[in-house]
Amino acid sequence: MASLSSYLFSTLSKVGSIGGSGIPDFHYTIGDKIEAFVGKSIWDVHHSTRTNDAKQEATVFVLAKARGSSYTAVAQNTLKRMRTLRHPGILRYLEGAETAEAVYIATEPVTPLTQALDVDKSEELRQWGLYKIAETMRFINEDCKLIHANLSAASVFVTKAGEWKLGGLELVDSPTPATAAGGSNSQQQQAYRYYTGVIPGYSARMAPELEGQKWDVVEKAKAGAVDGWYLACLVSEVYNGGLRSASQLQTQGQIPAPLWALCQRLLIPDLRRRMSPSGFLQTASRQGGFLDSEFIKASIFLENIAVKEEGEKAAFFSGLDALIPGFPQAFSKYKILPELLKLMEFGGGDAKVLSGIIQIGKGLDEQEYNDLVTPAIVQLFSSNDRALRFSLLEYMDSFIQAIPSAVVSKRVFPNFVTGFLDTAPAIREATVKASLAIAPKLGQKTLNSDLVKQLVRLVADPEPGIRTNTLICIGKLCTAKEGVLDLDGDGVSESSHRYVICPALLQALRDPFPPVRSASLAVSTACASKWEAAEIARRVIPCLSPLLIDGEKPVRMAALKCLNAMVSRVEAYSQTLPDTMAKKVVVPSNALATVAAGQASGSAQAEAAASMAASDTWGGWAVSSLSSTFSGALSLASSSLPIGQQQLLSTTIAAEVSEPEKNKAFASAAAPKPAAATSGSSGSGWEFNDDAWGNDDPVGDGWNDNDDEDGWNAHALSTEASMPASIAATAATTSSSSYTPAAGPKSGGMTMSGTRQQTLLQPIAAPAGSMPLYVFALLALVATAIANPIDKPSLGSGSDEHHNGLGLGLGLGVGVGLGVGGNRR
Repeated sequence: MASLSSYLFSTLSKVGSIGGSGIPDFHYTIGDKIEAFVGKSIWDVHHSTRTNDAKQEATVFVLAKARGSSYTAVAQNTLKRMRTLRHPGILRYLEGAETAEAVYIATEPVTPLTQALDVDKSEELRQWGLYKIAETMRFINEDCKLIHANLSAASVFVTKAGEWKLGGLELVDSPTPATAAGGSNSQQQQAYRYYTGVIPGYSARMAPELEGQKWDVVEKAKAGAVDGWYLACLVSEVYNGGLRSASQLQTQGQIPAPLWALCQRLLIPDLRRRMSPSGFLQTASRQGGFLDSEFIKASIFLENIAVKEEGEKAAFFSGLDALIPGFPQAFSKYKILPELLKLMEFGGGDAKVLSGIIQIGKGLDEQEYNDLVTPAIVQLFSSNDRALRFSLLEYMDSFIQAIPSAVVSKRVFPNFVTGFLDTAPAIREATVKASLAIAPKLGQKTLNSDLVKQLVRLVADPEPGIRTNTLICIGKLCTAKEGVLDLDGDGVSESSHRYVICPALLQALRDPFPPVRSASLAVSTACASKWEAAEIARRVIPCLSPLLIDGEKPVRMAALKCLNAMVSRVEAYSQTLPDTMAKKVVVPSNALATVAAGQASGSAQAEAAASMAASDTWGGWAVSSLSSTFSGALSLASSSLPIGQQQLLSTTIAAEVSEPEKNKAFASAAAPKPAAATSGSSGSGWEFNDDAWGNDDPVGDGWNDNDDEDGWNAHALSTEASMPASIAATAATTSSSSYTPAAGPKSGGMTMSGTRQQTLLQPIAAPAGSMPLYVFALLALVATAIANPIDKPSLGSGSDEHHNGLGLGLGLGVGVGLGVGGNRR
């Protein structure tokens, strides 16, 4: 029973250690084989992914042990060296396993150099690749005291960034044999001594000392001398293609002249004079050398940026924007971009670093951008570093469009909106400007509920520049057009414009800073179609009027333009309204006779009034109003008399007025004689000036036309003077109960003070040889109504119409009473 438990435990342990690929302790799924690399190495190279994460790519090298013990030995040596040698220039080891059938090595995803050279022939990448290989060889030779002895195009691999990584560690070994245990010197089987035959095409590039088996010379040679020969072989393969014989090494072919000179020193047969990879690197990197280029300098600086001084960083990043366009796209994407993102993440970058990130990001497709740039950008927005936040806001329009809208709304905007509340004015202003870039990525609800309200709040910001830019930003959001600023849905809603934006614009019209007022006027003009006509008439135009005489000319011009736009909006709206909103009044049938009698008695006056109103003279409206009022009042007075007296009054008036002599008397009595008028005054006593109101007013109130000393009272005096003596005597002969004028101050040309008693119109006998009294009464009535307003008139004032009507009514009552009394006698 105990043995069965032990067997089950052992079996379960083995099963648990098997990865997803079925290989124990190996967690990568082997994919397709790279057929182009078959026969160039002892390894079969496969594309691969991690078993539990398909997005994590890898490359798997497989060697079947069935090929023989020598192949197995070099495969085991490779696995050993891959596990122990770690350097940025060596192929990065991920995982390895060895079974009874094969040896497996998983590395970072790479492509064989032999295949990459057919795709990308960039000279910059070739220079950088040779630099990296020479530097890695120096590490192996001088730091590790090892010999590679297998450097060729088949042992170099290329990453996605275009960087060259050193592989092919099958023959790596020490030049000095190890001392066996027990202290006796026993020669170890060094890989480069016994296994060179298993490497495909090795004989065409074998170094002379290895081919001649001069092991003592190799052991005493300086570090790297042997690998110098193999570095020259690599250069020849890169520029001239694969080697088929050693004689091809003596042909320059496509190798650049500066590099060919170095190759000659690498191919010297004497190990003591042969240049090592370290010497090659030092000589080629000198000023004017083959490896002296801006691309290599920038790449080296990025790799060592963690130990650079701040001044060096600033100088480097200031010129990085000019260098990036000349870099290979793959190198910028997978080499420079990760370094810049890492720098920004740990707070070592500024606006120039972000500019480089954005410039590289422009060459990425949507998927690559979301994989490489978006996560870093989103994380940067949560930083509290003001310098970093300012850089993000400044370059917002360069990268925000590539970030999905859902990510912007959920992860970017909550951090973005805090900029409106920042205590630094520069951050607040940059946030306002960046609002136009982020607005198209926001939903309509977020746009109206959050962004617009935050912008309106800054209309009252203490900084005038921020207030101005905020208004301009609001205006652009309100007038967003498709293709220019594509907002979600309908953009800024009607309710947000009416209840949030409009009050802010009206408030900004009273801002003490002139550019703010100009910006508010410009926005109001652009948004005139969104204002309601009623709001324009009641609120907007009264606020615009003072700005027409603003102290700043730009404000005045903007105010006039805005006012014209608003008036046009109101005018268009008014065209849609009905002609009148008054309700029709139904007149009772028993009142029609009375109205008809009044209309008949005043038909002559109505016709004269109509012709006067139709004329182009400025006084047409006044005469028309007076005639209409007079005829209506006369009809009302006559309708209040007994029926017999109504007929008598109507018949008499019609007969008397039709006589030519009475017309002349009527005209002479009714026409007021104006006082001495100043130049420009009309004969009726009104001073009319098209250019200004009241230029002659000594008080400066603009109403000098109607002051007490302007000649209005003279009209009344001249009328009284022109009255016949008989009428004056008759007017003086009244009963003791009549109204007696008393001396008092004049108001508008009429004496109003006196004592009113209960008054009855007494019949007055007409003097012999004179016209009937009612005719004179009517003449007096007309003269009084025309020349004697009760109070100082005010154009457009309702109170003046009331006083004129009162004077007219009093005159009418007295005239009708006198006329009726005369007829009774």
